[in-house]
Amino acid sequence: MRRTRRLTPRTLSVIAAAAVALTFAVAPAGTPAAAAAPPANLGRLAVVPLDDRPFTAHTPVAVAEAGGHEALTPPKDLLGEYFTYGQADAVGAWWRKAAADADGSVVAAPMLAYGGLVASRTCQTSLADARRRLAVLDEVKRSNPDKPLYAFDVIMRLTIEPTSSYPGIHSGPIRRWAVLMDQVENLGQEERRAEYEQVASEIPEEIKADFLCARARDHQINRDMIERVAKGTIDYLILGQDDATEHGPHRLEKAGLAALTAQLGVQDRVRIYPGADILGALLVAKHVTERLGAAPTVDVEWSRTPGEQWVAPYQDVPYATLVDEYVRTLGARSSDGPDADILLMANTAGGGDLEPFADRIHDAVARGRLVAVGDDALAGKVDAELRSLLAPRIRFGELAGWSGWNIGLSISQSVVRAALLQASRTGRLPNFPGRSKGIPFQQARQAILLNAATAHVELTLQELAHTDVYRNQVLSQVQAYARDNGDDPQYMTKVFEGANQLAVQRTRALADQLFADEFAGTPLRAGNDGRHEVTAVVHRLTSWQMTLAWSRYQELEAFPTLALSTAPTDRGALLTVSALPLRTTVRPDSDVDTRITAVLRNDVGTPVTAQLSAVVPEGWVAPAPTEVRLAPFAVVEVPLTVGVRGLAAEQSATVRVDAAHGVLPDQPRQFTASATTTVGAVWRNVALAAEGAKASASGWWRQYMPAHVIDGNRVSSGSRWITDPADSHWLRIDFVGAELVDTVRLHQYGGYELTSYRISGLVDGTWRVLDEVTGNTTQVTTHTFTPVRATAVRLDVLASRDRQARLYEIEVTCRAASCG
Repeated sequence: MRRTRRLTPRTLSVIAAAAVALTFAVAPAGTPAAAAAPPANLGRLAVVPLDDRPFTAHTPVAVAEAGGHEALTPPKDLLGEYFTYGQADAVGAWWRKAAADADGSVVAAPMLAYGGLVASRTCQTSLADARRRLAVLDEVKRSNPDKPLYAFDVIMRLTIEPTSSYPGIHSGPIRRWAVLMDQVENLGQEERRAEYEQVASEIPEEIKADFLCARARDHQINRDMIERVAKGTIDYLILGQDDATEHGPHRLEKAGLAALTAQLGVQDRVRIYPGADILGALLVAKHVTERLGAAPTVDVEWSRTPGEQWVAPYQDVPYATLVDEYVRTLGARSSDGPDADILLMANTAGGGDLEPFADRIHDAVARGRLVAVGDDALAGKVDAELRSLLAPRIRFGELAGWSGWNIGLSISQSVVRAALLQASRTGRLPNFPGRSKGIPFQQARQAILLNAATAHVELTLQELAHTDVYRNQVLSQVQAYARDNGDDPQYMTKVFEGANQLAVQRTRALADQLFADEFAGTPLRAGNDGRHEVTAVVHRLTSWQMTLAWSRYQELEAFPTLALSTAPTDRGALLTVSALPLRTTVRPDSDVDTRITAVLRNDVGTPVTAQLSAVVPEGWVAPAPTEVRLAPFAVVEVPLTVGVRGLAAEQSATVRVDAAHGVLPDQPRQFTASATTTVGAVWRNVALAAEGAKASASGWWRQYMPAHVIDGNRVSSGSRWITDPADSHWLRIDFVGAELVDTVRLHQYGGYELTSYRISGLVDGTWRVLDEVTGNTTQVTTHTFTPVRATAVRLDVLASRDRQARLYEIEVTCRAASCG
C-alpha cells in the first residue's frame, strides 16, 4: 500500500514572523521582479535520492533546508517502494528538467540506473539498460556545464534483501558464502574450503547466479562513474561501500576501483568509503557548505573506545578513518583545539564508563558550543545508556545534531549549521548581492534564517523520534505483532495496517513527550540578518506525519512540524543556567565543602543582570547570593561552594541553582532560570582503574576483558567480564598500593549469577579468605569482613549457571569508622 510522505519544500512556521512572508508577495510598480523581490532561499538543489525511505529521501531535503536552501525532488510515486522498484527512466526525465532550474545537483546512480538500492541487488536490469539510463548524466552536464554535479554510487553489499520467503530466506547463507568466497578463492584459506562448498551447495543456483550477475554489473557501473569524473561529467563522486565486513567480494572490488581512480588521476574528486544511506545527505551538505563559502572546523572526541581502535557495525575501516572522510567530503577541517566551530562527540562501543563523556557534552553545551552527537555504538539506534545520561544534563534541542543511524548525518547537519551561521555573520549569503539592502531584504534574510533553524530542529527531533523512540521502544512490539499474526516482519503482506497503527500510536505518545521534555522552549540563535542576531525559541509542536516507511518493521517515518517564536512573551527565560558537574561525591557522614560551577549563558542580544543563589538541603551551608551581569550572548562561570553536612552512605541530595534575572536597564519582566546538581555519599572504591587498580583473570571471551569490571560502568552490556565455559575461573584486582578494606560488592549479570565463589585478600604477601558463598541467586552481593590492609583481592568462581563467569563490576571499599 502506498503511503504519503513529505518531500516538498517546507513552509515557514515562525510566530511573530508572518509579516516577513508577506514581503515576498509583490514588487513595487514598474520595477523588474528580479531586482525588487528578495529571494525566498539561498539556492536550489536538484536531488535524486537513493530510494523513498525517510533517511535516504527526506534527510537530504532537510539538510538542504537547514542550510537555507530548497531541494527539488522527484514526485514520490516515481521512486518506488521496497520491492516495487522506482521508475528509473521517468526519474531521469524529471531530473533533466529540474537540473536546469537548480544551482546544482546531487544524484544517486542506483536510482537512475536500476530504480533504487534494493533494485541494485538483483540482476533484473541489464548492464546495457543501466548504461543507457545513466547517459542522462552526460546530457545534463552538457546542458548545464557550470552547475556542480555531485553523484554517488554503491558498492554492492554481501547479501540480498532478507525476508522469510524465497529468495530472501537465503540472505544469511549468501552472506556467509560471499565472505568464504573471498577467504578461499582470493586469500587461499584452504582450511575453509569444505565449509565454503557446503554453504554454496545449500543455496539455489539461480540465486547465486543472480547475485554474481548483479555484482559484476554494479562493479562495471562503479567503474563507469569514475570514468565520468575523469571526463568532467561528474564533479565529485562518492562510491559507498554498502554493509560489509573485513572479507567478501567487495574487498577486491574496492581495490580495483581505487586503482582505476589513481590511474585516471582523480583521487581528489573520487572518494571510496563505507556508507550508502548517508551519501545523499553528505553531498547535499557539501553543496550547501561550498555555496555558503564556509569551511567549519571540527573537533572529534570519542567515548568508550578511540576511533582508531574501533570498527562500527557493518563497516570495514576504523571509525576514525570514516569520520575523517566524512569531514573532508564536506570541505570542513579537522581541529583538536577548544575553539573549533563544532565539537563532534562520537559514541563508540566497548567497555568503559560513559559518564565522563556525558559530562563533556554537558560542559560544552552549557557554554554555547555547537555540539553534535554521532551515535554508532549500536547499529541503527540511539545508545539508551547515553540518552539516560544526557537527559538530566541538557535539552536535546540544543544539540547541533544527534543521529543514531549514521554519524555522517550528525556531521552533515552540524557543518551546514555552522556554515550558515558563519555566512550570515560575515554577510556572504548567496542570492544576496551587495546591493541587497533595505528592510525587505533584511526581512527576507531573517525569514530564511528562521526557516533554516526550524528545519534544523525538526531534523534533530525527527531523527530521535525514529532512532530512539521507535527503534528502542516500539520496534520490537511491531515485529512481535507481525510474527504473532502469521506475517513476515521483514515484508508484511497480511497485517501491515494493524502493524502500522500500532507503530504510530505507540510512537506518537512517546514522541510528544520527547518534544515536551527535550525541545519545547529551547533557545536558538538563527544567525545575523544584516542588522542584528536573530534569536527564537522552539514554541510548539504543530503536527506529526508518521507511518512505517515500507511494508516492514525496521523504519518509521516521523516528520514533525514545529513553530519557532521570536516573541519575547514566549520565552521562559533569557538565560540558560547549568550546574557543573551534574553529580559530585563526598565521603559518607562527613562535613565537607564541595565546589560546583554555575555556568550562565545569555541567550538574547541585550544585556542581562541576574541574582544567583543556591537552594540546599536543611542543615547545609549555601553560598552567598551574588549578582552577575552578562553582555549579549555572553557566558559567565561562577564558582559556588556548598557545605555538605552529614550525608548518609549511599544517599544523595539535590542542590538547585537559581538565576533570577531581567533585561537591563529597566528590567520590565523578571525571569528565573534554574539547574540542579546532585551530591552523593559514596565510599572510595579502590578497585577502580581511575584509582590505579589493575585487573587480570584466568581468561575471557571475545571482547569482554577483565578490565571492564574496574571501569566504573555497572550497566553497559559492552562493559562486562565474561569467560569461556570452564569448571572454575579467577579474577584478580591489584591496587596501586596497600589499602585498608572491609567490603567487596559484586555487580553480577541477572539470570546468570555466580552461584559459588570465594573472595580472598592479599595481606602481607599471603592470600587470606575474606568470604565464601554457595547457592547464590542475588544479582548484587555485598560482602563485609574485618578490615584488612591488602594489596589485591581475588575472586575464585567455583560454579555458575552455565560454567561461564559474568560480572559487570567489582567494588572494594572500607566503610568502618577506623578507615578514616
